[in-house]
Amino acid sequence: MANNYLTSSFILEMTAEDAEMVRLAQRASEIVEDPCISDTGRDLAYADLGPRFAALFPPKDDDDFGSFLDLFDDPDFPTFDCSIVISEPDAEGQCKVSFSGNQFGVDQVANLIFAACKSALPCAFSWAHTCDALRPDEFGGGCVIITDAGIDFHSTTGIIGRVLGTGAGPSETPKPLFDPALVSIEQKRFSHTQWEILVCYNGQRIEQYGDKIELAGKEYRGHPREVWMAVAYREAIARDMASRLPVVEEAAITAHLNTH
Repeated sequence: MANNYLTSSFILEMTAEDAEMVRLAQRASEIVEDPCISDTGRDLAYADLGPRFAALFPPKDDDDFGSFLDLFDDPDFPTFDCSIVISEPDAEGQCKVSFSGNQFGVDQVANLIFAACKSALPCAFSWAHTCDALRPDEFGGGCVIITDAGIDFHSTTGIIGRVLGTGAGPSETPKPLFDPALVSIEQKRFSHTQWEILVCYNGQRIEQYGDKIELAGKEYRGHPREVWMAVAYREAIARDMASRLPVVEEAAITAHLNTH
C-alpha cells in the first residue's frame, strides 16, 4: 500500500480587507460543512458574515451560500483542504496569508484567491504530487498563475508535452475529440470503508481523488462512475489531452459535476 500526497505551501501579501474576506470564507466553509445547522441557523450564519461577504458571494439558486459553493468542484465537500493562517496587519495595513497542506485543494484555493484577494494579484503558487513509494508516474506537480484576467493552470505533464511536442500540452496539432472509452477509473482501496479513485485518460494519469463514501443499505458506496467520467472530461480538456465534444454531448457529461 502506498500513500499519495498533493502538497503546497506559500504566502501571499494582501490588504487587511482581503485577508478578512479569506477569514470569512474559512468560516463559511465551516458553516456549510456542519450537518447540524438548521436552515434557519444557516440563514442567520450567512447574515452574520456581513454585507461585504454577501456582495462577493450573493445567494444563488435559493441557497444563501450558492455563489460561495461555486468555488468548489464538489459542493458536497466545501473545504479548502489546507491550513490558512492570517497575520496581523502591518503598519501599511497589509497582511501575510499562508496556505499549506498535504492534500492541498489547488482548484478551490485558486478560485478563492481570484475571487476574494484582488490586492494579491497577479500571483502564483506551485504544488507537488508525490508518493511514499517509488512508483512510476506517481510524481509530478504544477503551478497556478492568477491574474485579473483569470486563472491559468500548468502541470509538469503539460510542460513536458509542450517541450517534446508529444501532445500532453498545448501544441499546434489539434487533439482528437474526447473519447469516454479511453477513460480509466480505478478504485484504490485502503480498507472496507476507505478508498480513492485513480483517473487516467488514454494511458496518462490525471489524478487520484478522495471519494465520498456513504453507507447504502449494507454496502459502502462512493460517487458513481458518471461523476468520475465528468472529472476525466474536465481534466482531459484542461490539460489539452483531448478536444471538446459538441455542446449537447459535453453538457450530458459535465452535468454530473453540478450535482456532486
